[in-house]
Amino acid sequence: MLWDTLFVVGGAIAVSVLAAYLVDRAIPRETRARYHDVSGHFFAAVGAFYAILVAFVVVAVWEDMESARRNTYIEANALPGLYFAATDFPDKDKRVFQEISVAYARAVITEEWPLLASGQAGPQVEDAAKRMRRAIVSIEVETPRQEALYSAMIERVNTINTTRRERLNEARPSVPRFFWVGLVVGGVLVIGFALFFGTPTFLPHALMIAVLASLVSASLYFTYLMDHPFRGQIAVTPDAFRTALVQMGQTPP
Repeated sequence: MLWDTLFVVGGAIAVSVLAAYLVDRAIPRETRARYHDVSGHFFAAVGAFYAILVAFVVVAVWEDMESARRNTYIEANALPGLYFAATDFPDKDKRVFQEISVAYARAVITEEWPLLASGQAGPQVEDAAKRMRRAIVSIEVETPRQEALYSAMIERVNTINTTRRERLNEARPSVPRFFWVGLVVGGVLVIGFALFFGTPTFLPHALMIAVLASLVSASLYFTYLMDHPFRGQIAVTPDAFRTALVQMGQTPP
């Protein structure tokens, strides 16, 4: 992640400073300095608007990523509950639910998690979820204790299926493409407008442009990473399902 960030941010800084140098050579500093009063107020207004827009998107994708991480634990935590609740039922039903719980967790880790990077579902996980739903409606309740456990098992099956649907939905980017176009174009315009400020020497201007370019590029890059919660260097990991397998007495892959 460090090298990717340095490449993106460093590239944006290099291009922006180079553009500032070309503008400095093409337009005299004295000419640019004449419009500081007007351009300064305009730049402050545009910069504030763009900063608010980026902050809004950052907060939204951060909340989505945290929600995705939370949902994986809710989904995974329901599996051991289903696994152990089945122990009070006949061996046939117990084996079915314990086998499905383990198979579901393993398939999520080995098959579906890599597919989440492209927003796809895993056929093995879908099959395990269907078997789980069929098994819960075919089970026979004989005692009051089993009735209480059966209610808890239904709740856990519903939780697993609901949170999986949410996980698959969260694997798709939440920021529309046209909005990304607006963010990138807005960042280019903000940096581009700052190129035409006039300073007594080039170095202060270059430093100003470098700081602005680093802030804009870093904000957009981290926003992009958070908008893909199951892909990239800061992706949500299937650790919750590995923990669930350990709780069920299994060795996680």
